[in-house]
Amino acid sequence: MPVVRISEELFKEVQKYAEPLVDNFETALWKALRAHGRLSSVRINKRSSRGAGELTPPGEFWKPILEALVERGGQASRVEVHKTVEKKMNGQLKPGDYKLNRDGTTKWSKQMDYQRLAMVHEGLIQSSSLWGIWEITDKGKQWLSQE
Repeated sequence: MPVVRISEELFKEVQKYAEPLVDNFETALWKALRAHGRLSSVRINKRSSRGAGELTPPGEFWKPILEALVERGGQASRVEVHKTVEKKMNGQLKPGDYKLNRDGTTKWSKQMDYQRLAMVHEGLIQSSSLWGIWEITDKGKQWLSQE
């Protein structure tokens, strides 16, 4: 694959067409070219790392994460939560979940971190805990009891 260097100005222009957490530079560039009428007949070939059916749906991680926190007294380190959830989801995780990301982490592990952030935004996990510590909130306990 060729390497092309571009100016910061061009990068920012192409970035306007990118959908966060979906597009890479190439797909954003295709969108920019199409928007300006340069590629009306060319189809965007988007490569996705989250193919349908290949990975466990993101929402499936919520209950095991919150259960792991309750089992550990309401809070635990990220590493402890990951280990506990991996055991809980044994047989539920799909083969694609064990594939490696570019940074060497597994897909399921990275997805757990994303879902932790989503649960923080929902108020189910404490946002002000010490770095590396996950802590369930009262709202999180209530959510879990309703599941």
